[in-house]
Amino acid sequence: MNERFKELANEAFTPINDMASEGIADRHTFNMHWFQLYNQKFAELIVKECIARVLTCTISDNEIDAEHDLLYREYNKGVNSGLAWAESVIKDHFGVE
Repeated sequence: MNERFKELANEAFTPINDMASEGIADRHTFNMHWFQLYNQKFAELIVKECIARVLTCTISDNEIDAEHDLLYREYNKGVNSGLAWAESVIKDHFGVE
């Protein structure tokens, strides 16, 4: 398993474990509610990680404005629009804020 998956799994465990201490889910018996909360949080973190990775490809406005070739500048704006669209579609598909 990718090391990042392990980190996200641990990150998902922490808030769910905190809920367990508040009686919302029982981590000791690992009841179905606890598993549902954990799986939901883990999936949400993976989706957010994917979105963040997509957005690292965004070209800064300064970089676009500094480009002298108008065609290349418009191409880069299109790339950014495509990345923003991809972010929106992924969020909508998975119901992630």
